[in-house]
Amino acid sequence: MKLSFTIPFARDLAPMRAFYKDSVGFRATAEYPEWVEFDTGPAKLALHAHAAGPNDLETRGLGLFFTVDDVDALVRRLAERGLEPQAAPVEQDFGFRTVA
Repeated sequence: MKLSFTIPFARDLAPMRAFYKDSVGFRATAEYPEWVEFDTGPAKLALHAHAAGPNDLETRGLGLFFTVDDVDALVRRLAERGLEPQAAPVEQDFGFRTVA
């Protein structure tokens, strides 16, 4: 398992994008209206805009995303240790199988 992305969620993406791109000097490798990804080495920094309310646990604060070879095997291994995911693994439209 390796850390792939650190994702700060932002209600206003523009100032965060400007800070990391212009002030810090990170190079953007992907930019979309609700997402900007920076080259920060093996683990990328990706800013994600959201309009969710303060009680939306999935899109507030900071997200750490790890990459594994087999998501289902990870879920089984964690279940053996008494840890259950919030939801079953999902095939995402951006090409990843994810679990939270």
